[in-house]
Amino acid sequence: MGLHIGREIEEKYKESGIKLSEFAKRLNTSPRNIYDIFERSEIKTDQLKKIGEVLNFNFFLLYNPSSSLTKEPEIPYSATKKVTVVVELDGTETTLNQWVQRLSAINKAMN
Repeated sequence: MGLHIGREIEEKYKESGIKLSEFAKRLNTSPRNIYDIFERSEIKTDQLKKIGEVLNFNFFLLYNPSSSLTKEPEIPYSATKKVTVVVELDGTETTLNQWVQRLSAINKAMN
């Protein structure tokens, strides 16, 4: 069985910690369409490039069978690597990204 790009996108999306609504917004689409993307075995290159930029991952490397995917691939979209920080507050673990989103929402509601 060949590469199923939708499943690869879904896996990277889940690792990202981004909320579905935010992911859809960054791609200029609806959350429902994101689920459709996860089901696709093929995708247009311009859309894959945009998804890669949002998720900070070069999906095109997955199509190159001669590339070594056992080592960390270089990410051409950014000079920095993505780091997920897990915060434990009152016994509950969550990502730093989720805390920033919550604090931003509180700040927005107060203004």
